[in-house]
Amino acid sequence: MSGAEVTGLILAVMPLFISALEDYNDGLDPIKAFCRWERELPQFIRKLRNQHVHYEQTLRLLLAPITTEFELAEMITKPDGPLWKNETMTEKLKEKLEESYQAYQGTITDIERIMKKIASKLDLDRASDVTRNELEAMLVANPQQANHKFEFKKRVKFGMSKRTIKKLLEELDDCNKELERFTERSEKLEPYRRATKPSLAKRLQRIQSYAKSLHQVLVQSWSCSCRSSHCTNLQLEQRITGYSSGFMKTRGEADGGTCFTVSFSSTCSPWTWQEAEILMQENDNDDFGKLTNKPKITKGVSFSGLSMPPPPYSEVAQPTTITTTKTLQEINDICFAIQQFHTAVPCIGFSLDIKGKLRGAYPVKPRNENRSAGGELVTLEELFTHPPLVNGRPAKLTKKERYSLAVTLASSTLQLNSTPWFSDHWSKKDIAFHRISNGPRPIDIEHPYVTQRLIAAQNGISNCVETGRTFHNKNTILLALAVTLLELYFGISAEKYQEAELSTSTGMSNPWTICAMAYEWAENEKENLSAAFLAAITHCLRCFGDPGSSLKDPEFLQAAVESIVMPLQDELCQFLGKTAP
Repeated sequence: MSGAEVTGLILAVMPLFISALEDYNDGLDPIKAFCRWERELPQFIRKLRNQHVHYEQTLRLLLAPITTEFELAEMITKPDGPLWKNETMTEKLKEKLEESYQAYQGTITDIERIMKKIASKLDLDRASDVTRNELEAMLVANPQQANHKFEFKKRVKFGMSKRTIKKLLEELDDCNKELERFTERSEKLEPYRRATKPSLAKRLQRIQSYAKSLHQVLVQSWSCSCRSSHCTNLQLEQRITGYSSGFMKTRGEADGGTCFTVSFSSTCSPWTWQEAEILMQENDNDDFGKLTNKPKITKGVSFSGLSMPPPPYSEVAQPTTITTTKTLQEINDICFAIQQFHTAVPCIGFSLDIKGKLRGAYPVKPRNENRSAGGELVTLEELFTHPPLVNGRPAKLTKKERYSLAVTLASSTLQLNSTPWFSDHWSKKDIAFHRISNGPRPIDIEHPYVTQRLIAAQNGISNCVETGRTFHNKNTILLALAVTLLELYFGISAEKYQEAELSTSTGMSNPWTICAMAYEWAENEKENLSAAFLAAITHCLRCFGDPGSSLKDPEFLQAAVESIVMPLQDELCQFLGKTAP
């Protein structure tokens, strides 16, 4: 059993022992009770009940910072439930207690020993099919009823001396005090630990900076006369992985590169669609880059990158460093570069150097999916309202696809907020997927894109063609995320849920109207929403209504990752039967 599972088992078995001892006391003959216990047994029962309350309160203090309020409530009311058995919870306890964890484990083992000692003197049924743990076998054979009481099939017998039970209760009191000290001191040390840990927010802000630079250079690089016919789609990626087990090396991150995948489309010849991967060259002196080579760092994350591209078509060396990247030809006209290579390779690569110059191009190994001719796109809105047909039946999003999309969109919202790629008022209309010509599904759901046109303004370069902002709220983007999470969880559009509240004719409506609709939807369906989705949606809506908060604040951004992305990612892993990344 894991450390967290044993902790929950103890919490579950204490009420069973209290109830059993009460049943034994009630069944005693008054004369025997007086002669044997001298009226002390009720006092022992009261002390055991107090120790149970003490133990539960300490666990609440310990678990509250590392769980949502819904997870905490479930863990306390269902101490033998699945959340206690999740390995992720054990990892979170280790991260919370750090140097105190081994001592904490030792104390839990002592409490388990005390409980087993009491159990050995209680004549209660044991489940024959449970062999891992005596306490678990006793709990399975004597389940708690719906009224939170225990019913015993036979009269309870108890054969422990007063001296022994008194000694055990004193040991239990000492153990509870130790757990309380570990919890309190861990909480006091948390600000100092947090100061020494790498910030998720810092890396997210770095991604935002890269995304802005990428947008700017792409706008500048559409210098062809047909630029108004081109559209650029940025692939959305989860990127945030490995927070439970520290920094993890993913695709090429140790080489110092962060990659963005884009697809270019055109309504005129000679090309109509091209996939590309753009490597953002990072400075070797980047302090955060050095962190990726460190051993395990608690609460760390990694951001997926790309293995370095193969050699370009020219005889220039492979661009694995800042120096060799400079040897690649500077790209001033993306359209021309695509015309040169699009017939030869399905995916081309570019590199954006530290001075903001786009260089390339070179071939990159594409994904396995075969795009349909022209790279036709289907929006998330269309998948909700008019899903494509497969064998004559609508190919609606599966629960697995909706869960995965929720994680990707939540992560991408935090990565791309305050960048030209994501409007504050983004919605399912802005999220698109490529059609594919092979495979069981007609749509490439695993690779969503945010789509927009990049054009040159008359007085210079425009950041993007963006929908107007009808309301200046720093966290409107989180309101958009809350609505999309509701849509994904239930598999229906917000318009279908409450058509009267939204302006379907213009595609825009007052944010407060949308907020009211989302609050109502979440409130009405809170019993049906999973814990992770409800926590993420609630956090988004709460942030929208807080005028003093902003995703530009590192602490606020950090809290958003921990309260939105991490619970969704945990739940996706549970759904897939995998351990958290």
